[in-house]
Amino acid sequence: MRTHLMAGTALVAATMLAGGALAADKKMMKPSMSVGGYWHQHVGGILDEDADLPDTSAVDTRTDSEIYFKGSATLDSGIKITTFTQLEGGTDSNGDWIDEYGITVSGSFGQITMGGTENAPTRMVTGFVGSWATGVGETLAFDSDDYIPSVAGNFGTLQHSRLSTGDGDKIIYITPKFEGFQLGVSYQATTGPGGEDNEQTSIPNADTTGHDGMAGAITYSGRFGDVGIGAGAGIHQMQGANNDGEDEGGWIVAGRLDFGSARIAAGYKRTTDPVASAGYIADVGVRYTVGANAFSLTGSHGEMDDAPDRSYRAVMGSYARTLGAGVKVAGNLIYNESKNGAMEASGLAGVTSLLVSF
Repeated sequence: MRTHLMAGTALVAATMLAGGALAADKKMMKPSMSVGGYWHQHVGGILDEDADLPDTSAVDTRTDSEIYFKGSATLDSGIKITTFTQLEGGTDSNGDWIDEYGITVSGSFGQITMGGTENAPTRMVTGFVGSWATGVGETLAFDSDDYIPSVAGNFGTLQHSRLSTGDGDKIIYITPKFEGFQLGVSYQATTGPGGEDNEQTSIPNADTTGHDGMAGAITYSGRFGDVGIGAGAGIHQMQGANNDGEDEGGWIVAGRLDFGSARIAAGYKRTTDPVASAGYIADVGVRYTVGANAFSLTGSHGEMDDAPDRSYRAVMGSYARTLGAGVKVAGNLIYNESKNGAMEASGLAGVTSLLVSF
């Protein structure tokens, strides 16, 4: 009996030592690099158009692709460090080959991100907004006027339902989740991009450049019985962000509900720039999934405060089918209507998309 006990004790000790060694080896692993990305190929065209706009080709092909480089490391303390660089996959007329980039340090304290990326409200709240949370094909914010030209102008206010301040360099802190709640804040020194090697080349001129941008967000995710609930709100303020040196800002609220295979979501964004783009956009959507098939109907409507005759609305129905891991095909029927006081435009387009994620 004693011999068996001693043998068992030795076996346990050996196992513990081996486990400790494995854990130590895991902690001491060198940083690693992985490559990912996506490729979205679209073929579509105008089915019907009513506007005094230049003629366009009957059929158009568009490509949207990016390559992601992700580095990761784990310190002896268990703190994780990740880096990300997003390389545009196609030719950019502005010469902006790099989309977002940054470094994130995360642990039990939450996560801190520094680099050229979106602010806290964009990162935390967008997933609850109508078309972003439910769309299975194209995205209204980016794609509704790719095939049907708009006359409304001011894309950011009328069409884009994210509370975005662009990819200028920022520092972002996001807390861990507490009972489903999460908080985030971000600071942006200037609206301008970084200089050579993404470094800021000079101190921002407060008289001519937006500066000292602050943003905050709060989200909640949880379940009540069989219903999943998610909601979020965000706000931002940037000093001297337009040509007249006036401050600009905005706020957003959004929420979604999940009922088994169905989801509904809605969001409302308002911008408060007193000169260039004061206005609002409301964005809603529904989605239903059955097996490899998914259906969605999304819609948005935006108006300018200082130009009541300037508005933009869009509706899109989409069907998508998963063909394999990371690969799906989608069909989209898009209608949009816009006006700027002087003229109006409306149209219907059909788009087929092959979406591949690596």
